[in-house]
Amino acid sequence: MAEWKLKKRTAGWLADDLLRHTAILFAGMMVVHVCNLAYQMAVSRVLPQKEYALLAAFLGVLAIISYPLSTLSTGLSHYSSLLQQEGRTSDVKRLLRKWLLLTSVPAFLLSAAVVYFNGPVAGFLHLTRFAPVIIAGAVLPALFWLPALTGAAQGLQLFGWSSVSNILGAVLKLLMGAGLVWFWYPACGWAMLGHSTGIYLSAAVLAFGLFLVLRAGTVTGTLLPSMRFYLLQSFFVLMAFAVLMNVDVVLVKHYLPENTEFAYAATLGRITAFLPAAIVVAMFPKVASSGGTTAEHRRIFFHSFGYTVLCVTAAALGCFLLPRLLLHILFGIHTASDSTVLLTRLMAAAMSVSALLNVVVQFLLAQRRFKAAISVVLCALLYLLAVHFFHNASWQIAVASGVFNAAALLTGICAVLRLKVTQS
Repeated sequence: MAEWKLKKRTAGWLADDLLRHTAILFAGMMVVHVCNLAYQMAVSRVLPQKEYALLAAFLGVLAIISYPLSTLSTGLSHYSSLLQQEGRTSDVKRLLRKWLLLTSVPAFLLSAAVVYFNGPVAGFLHLTRFAPVIIAGAVLPALFWLPALTGAAQGLQLFGWSSVSNILGAVLKLLMGAGLVWFWYPACGWAMLGHSTGIYLSAAVLAFGLFLVLRAGTVTGTLLPSMRFYLLQSFFVLMAFAVLMNVDVVLVKHYLPENTEFAYAATLGRITAFLPAAIVVAMFPKVASSGGTTAEHRRIFFHSFGYTVLCVTAAALGCFLLPRLLLHILFGIHTASDSTVLLTRLMAAAMSVSALLNVVVQFLLAQRRFKAAISVVLCALLYLLAVHFFHNASWQIAVASGVFNAAALLTGICAVLRLKVTQS
């Protein structure tokens, strides 16, 4: 009897697409997280503190750029999922080709602008050399292409290819970035070069996987859905979320350029937000809708939110209970100061809330509930305004991050609960 119940329960778990796809993505993302942690451990041990703080600031800038660009991922995932539901999977190839071409123009223009105007960018971050800025500019085309490729793969639920591309990119980032810093020269730019090359490899591998999947399909002559209005509205919401989640290290670098301890605390605290990312990726195509919320959509949302709470709680507890041990293991800091420990706990709390906010934001975008997500934009603006007036110490920026992430989360949950449920 006990064996029969176990088999039945296991069969139920395997039949749950959300849990099954989350498991696939989670396994891949765990490998990526391990590589990213190894990368942080390697570069933080050899880079001088000011160089590591600079690296954290540049990675924060790239993350802020990446999140609004994930509008492309959100849009392509949404419409690829709808095309697949309509039996028009082959038309995803047309949709993807169109948006890769459209994004290439601004990608190259922005990349050229960053490289040409490297002086003002370097000045904002109190940087006296330009190589890291030029490397950051050179990676911008890949930052535009990767979200489009990721969105198409996500909408078609090609989670295996997504995992493989992420893993290979993370491995190259680790080997090249850490290798250059350790065996060539300990400077931020070399670590950035490894990070950038890894992004290009991820994009190339995912493009190859989509080519293999979509090459045999016969495209139709039916008009493709228009994504422009969807992308425009999603852009502001995701830009605001990017600010809430990633701008802290950039603000500290700008307002408190001599502060180096915040970069370590922020990097460690942000681990709590990255761990449950697989859950959101698996959830999005399952709740994609043209405007109606069904009981199944709500069930998937609450399951995703619950799984995220479990992941976040486990990660946050480690940061709260063992901050000095984790700082020692990850960055080689033998005697972390009390202020670094405090910052680690504050950032772990803020990023835990941000991870839960991500579930809410992605659900609202998948459901096309843009008005319900407007509170995220408002909270991001208030966050920047608060830091503008209160930035005498880095803990003030960490507290502001937590407060406004929490405000956005609470208003977002209220918005989800107020959605009317349709029958189908």
